[in-house]
Amino acid sequence: MKKIFIYSIFCLCIITSQAQTKIKIWEGTEIRSKWSELTVFLPDSAKNNHTAVIICPGGSYHHLGMTHEGYEVAKKFAAEGFTAFVLRYRIGMLGYHHPAMIQDIQRSIELVNENNIQYQIEKGRVGLIGFSAGGHLVGSAATFYNEDYLESIGIKHHESLKPLFTVMMYPVVTMYQPYGHVRSKNNLIGKHSSDSMVFKMSLEKSVHIGMDHILIIQAKDDPVVQYNNAVLMDEAMTKLHINHQLLLFNTGGHGFGAFPDQNSDMKDWFSDMLNWLKKEQIIK
Repeated sequence: MKKIFIYSIFCLCIITSQAQTKIKIWEGTEIRSKWSELTVFLPDSAKNNHTAVIICPGGSYHHLGMTHEGYEVAKKFAAEGFTAFVLRYRIGMLGYHHPAMIQDIQRSIELVNENNIQYQIEKGRVGLIGFSAGGHLVGSAATFYNEDYLESIGIKHHESLKPLFTVMMYPVVTMYQPYGHVRSKNNLIGKHSSDSMVFKMSLEKSVHIGMDHILIIQAKDDPVVQYNNAVLMDEAMTKLHINHQLLLFNTGGHGFGAFPDQNSDMKDWFSDMLNWLKKEQIIK
């Protein structure tokens, strides 16, 4: 494959739609995906905390809940001073499988870091949050930050791919039964994936020392992704003394994004997350 050396195409691929900036993340590269894009939500300049967050909606790696797990979540972050980027990553419905998804998120981390001045972000202050399968994707980015999925497609960069923090909301974690989410597995790595790939993409098998600032939020009554996924991730990180926290609630369900049931234990998940970020001294 012909090598391409891209240091920054961020400014060249910006279009405006409905008052929000959209960035086609693969514009000018050999990746032919007009689907993959970031939608930017800017904070009020007086509240800007100079920290970015990339938001990954869920949808079983098949489709994406862009509104309730994307745009509406971004508005909440922007109101707190974050510069929020909603990632529309490649999905199984369009015929994509691993590593397309992690390439999309690594490319996004790279672009945000390289263009920090444009968005008044301090370099290296790029966090992640993902929901359901999006939780698995941000967990993958936090786990495999030292594996460069961009180099193999000819993109060289000089920025770290390690996120500042990672929030996994009711996440898919394992590819193994009895707790694995079958639809997410099939869309991510296929029905007939190798044993080694099943092992690798079961994040509880791949955690390592060096990961840091990871928050998992889950409810025991989740009817879609069994809460044991979160427990497996928590146990694996605890064994390695990785800095993380699991907030496990009795009620909350699944797939609510920015709109939790106000009668559930997870109704204040966003405030709980902000408190964790403050405790970790990531924000003031």
